[in-house]
Amino acid sequence: MDQSSSRTSKDVNVKNDMNKFPEEEDDLGDSIEDGCVNGKQGLDSQIGLEGLNMLTARDVFKMKFDSEENAHAFYNAYAKVMGFSIRKDRKKVRRENVVVSRKWVCSRQGVRAKKYLEHVDRLRAPRAETRVGCKAVFRVRYDVKMREYIVTHFVSEHNHPLVAPHCVPFLWSHRSVTSADKAQTKAMRNVGISTGQIMDLMTIQSGGFDKVGFVRKDLHNTVQADRKVELKDGDAEGILGYLSAKALDDPMFFYKYDVDHENCLDKLFWADSRSRLDYVAFGDVLVFDTTYRTNAYKKPFVMLCGVSNHYMSIIFGCALLPNETTETYMWVLETLMEAMDGKKPISVVTDGDKAMSQAIITVIPNAKHRLCTWHLQRNAVSNVHKPKFHEDFKRLKSLECDRDEFDKAWAVLVKQYNIENNSWVVEVYRNRHKWAESYLRGHFFAGMSSSQRCEGMHAYFNRFLKVRLRLYEFVWHYDRAIARMRVNEAAAEGVTENSFPVLTTQLKKLEKNAAELYTRKIFLKFRAEMELEAKFYVKQQLEEEDHYVYILEQYATENKWRVEFHPFDGSIKCPCMKLESFGIPCCHIITVMKFQQLVSIPMSCVVQRWTRSARSSNPQPSLTKIPNLLTQTTRYGILSSSFNLLSYYASHTDKDFMEAREAGFQMMSEMKKRWELRNADKGEEKNSATKLFGIRDPKVVKTKGNPGGPSSASKLPTARKCGNCRSIGHTKRTCKKVKAKEREGCEEHFSAFTNPELFPHQDEDGR
Repeated sequence: MDQSSSRTSKDVNVKNDMNKFPEEEDDLGDSIEDGCVNGKQGLDSQIGLEGLNMLTARDVFKMKFDSEENAHAFYNAYAKVMGFSIRKDRKKVRRENVVVSRKWVCSRQGVRAKKYLEHVDRLRAPRAETRVGCKAVFRVRYDVKMREYIVTHFVSEHNHPLVAPHCVPFLWSHRSVTSADKAQTKAMRNVGISTGQIMDLMTIQSGGFDKVGFVRKDLHNTVQADRKVELKDGDAEGILGYLSAKALDDPMFFYKYDVDHENCLDKLFWADSRSRLDYVAFGDVLVFDTTYRTNAYKKPFVMLCGVSNHYMSIIFGCALLPNETTETYMWVLETLMEAMDGKKPISVVTDGDKAMSQAIITVIPNAKHRLCTWHLQRNAVSNVHKPKFHEDFKRLKSLECDRDEFDKAWAVLVKQYNIENNSWVVEVYRNRHKWAESYLRGHFFAGMSSSQRCEGMHAYFNRFLKVRLRLYEFVWHYDRAIARMRVNEAAAEGVTENSFPVLTTQLKKLEKNAAELYTRKIFLKFRAEMELEAKFYVKQQLEEEDHYVYILEQYATENKWRVEFHPFDGSIKCPCMKLESFGIPCCHIITVMKFQQLVSIPMSCVVQRWTRSARSSNPQPSLTKIPNLLTQTTRYGILSSSFNLLSYYASHTDKDFMEAREAGFQMMSEMKKRWELRNADKGEEKNSATKLFGIRDPKVVKTKGNPGGPSSASKLPTARKCGNCRSIGHTKRTCKKVKAKEREGCEEHFSAFTNPELFPHQDEDGR
């Protein structure tokens, strides 16, 4: 069989009486070993399948098994070859928890009770009937003297047709998701791979759908079962437990939550140590925006963003909110100030939400508030239906002039398009100090004139955050996304520190000083200003009391600029105010530097946040750590890679293959025993665990970005009822009425299998 179809499963250790039928026994041993459940051994199973197919009742009765599991594996492998499915029936257990007798039957044994067939008031269509009273059976008994399980009952005849080989993989007993499959699935789910894609990959690895050992629905059910286990205490408990664990690992990690009147999780804010240290260095400009449909509860997701010295987006903190009111946004800003030790930004960029604007005025009144130009332009298109108005409005927004000139230009524009009475036009002019460049010049915004940086963050995070994510999963994938962001910034840091740009201008010394001072991306912006400097020349120099005034003119134009140079502190001031607005010297200031023959940028013209040493005054944490929860998954990945290489090298010769298989089986058995012992010890601890926070899951919210609607997250769990008596507190499997009926028909049910002539190992007790 091709190596791609190799997938591990249970081995069956069958002992046969080698004193009789030696030639048949060799084939039989191979058949059991190679033809196990799900056919995942990756061996040449043709010999094995033929051996199982030719078994007679006499051969089966001579078999001995080390354990009940091995007996089950044999009968299931036999059933797979023959084309039927099995299920466990009755067993007897001694006081020492030793199984002394176990019986398996065909899955089509028995018949469905008439009351289920005659039921009238059905909520669902009845399932198709599968029980036809098949008498096929396989039973083993533990022999104390031999310390092995011997076969006491075996009936191979069926009263129904056996299925074709291509249909066997869909029978219940031949469908199981192994621990290895679960581990691989969990590892791929942790990086955002869908269940369908995982199933496709496993199908390719196995060599076809018939060799996987389960179907897509089985894998989906396994994933959902694991999710229920992770959130057994509730979604709110899960996310708060996750954040508290991160706080233990990261002393500077901050999180805060609030509950509503029903003790449901209402608001949640968190920021890790890297975010808090980034805010210390780059928290002068804050971009505040909200996105939607990132979680199962439809909670608005607020990201508080900024820009680093590498001109890359960074996250200061984020929050999940129940609504978008002024009070809620005030809570977010107040919590941000609490997490950042009271430091307030000097500038804030938003999309123009009124509740958000009012919260900014209340919590950080001294911050300069700027409206996103992209949202403003979009609103202009939807509110003013005039051809070419949008282009003129866009030019007026970025017009660099004094305020009186802007007001005159606005009046001309409004009159030209006859929109003086348009309500949107009136309101947007009233807020012109939040968007017009003429009113915002000189205020530092780090080059951000819109919340598009935050919008880009939303697009980036939407690749990780899906609509149906529970809160626990939401934070997990958020950490994945932010870890990748920080890796990209670390790469930019590496480029800055480990390489030096080629100098291309004629002002080599000044350019070299800038390359040594700024990060790479900021240096490239400064060099672009140096290239523009060639268009300007000093027309006139004026000397005043404590400074010089330079009148600059642009080549072949009549544009003039008045630049002031103060020799005492080296400060240079330009009316374009790019230094004050963006933080790097403009081409006009560089012209004065050239005239003064400066070989380095005056420190008064250097904004610390753009330099290489912007973070040096603050202790820097390492890259985002992989949570401890991933440790087991990481070890699994390393072992999988190692054993893939082992499988490749050992598959080239029969000798190497046999040695590797034997060593792998022994190691697997030992590891399995250790794993079972550990899980047995953990079971008692899990049962005694209590909730840490006592917080109920949040409610599904309805916001402007979410139309609302039904969601599975909002459905309260209902008590499970017994399928037989419809009582609460037990299921059909544990119903006393069902057990009483089974005991009544027990003697009649087994009377057909107690003939000592057919079953030579049967004792007086019928075992």
